[in-house]
Amino acid sequence: MLRLGWMSTGRGPGSFELLRVTCENIESGKLDARISCVICNRGMGETEQTDRFLNFIRSKGLPLVSESSSRFRRDYAGDDWRTAFDRVLASGIEQFEVDVIFLAGYMLIVSEFLCTRYTLLNLHPALPDGPRGEWPEVMQELARTGAIRTGAMIHVVTPELDRGPVATYFTFPLTGEPYDSLRASGDTDALADAIRKQELRREFPLILATLRSLAAGDIVVSGGRVHNRAHEQLTGGMDLSAQVECEIARS
Repeated sequence: MLRLGWMSTGRGPGSFELLRVTCENIESGKLDARISCVICNRGMGETEQTDRFLNFIRSKGLPLVSESSSRFRRDYAGDDWRTAFDRVLASGIEQFEVDVIFLAGYMLIVSEFLCTRYTLLNLHPALPDGPRGEWPEVMQELARTGAIRTGAMIHVVTPELDRGPVATYFTFPLTGEPYDSLRASGDTDALADAIRKQELRREFPLILATLRSLAAGDIVVSGGRVHNRAHEQLTGGMDLSAQVECEIARS
């Protein structure tokens, strides 16, 4: 059974929905895992959406490590507040047994201290050799450069942003309609929106397929490296495109 840490700011509806869907998959037996703890960098009363997220966690009886990063930063007198904040989180996480911690809408860049203490996994909305940054910048760059293929990856979090070892990914083509017409029109904003729409609908299936692969031992993340069941290092990650497309077809 995969012992899963779940790390999220819980700021948007997507964060809430992903946790809800993951809980449903665990409860139905589709995912052989348990959520050992949820880690949130918000406290009650900060935003309505996060309050909903925290209330859902409590309704499920999930252990919660909650500390407001905004309040901590305001009150902290030192220089490296991120590392100090992550040490506070780690003191809560260490009470629980976790194999990996998945960052699901966590809106802080974690410190080197935390990403070397635990195995952290994060989704990035581009392929391993694709653009860095947050999704709006990624989609705009794909649209501007005329990319003919994109996807998303789940990677190990390291101090180098969006460039940790790749665990899994999916890919899909940016050819045919509507991409060709939008590219010909020169409307990069509309093209970026079209790319994001198709990438986004594949994110949940990739996350769930990755968690299932980890739970089944098809993927092993250890010492900052990713291996398959035969203990062979996966330098480029495991391609889960077929599983992702199958899940989309079913839904």
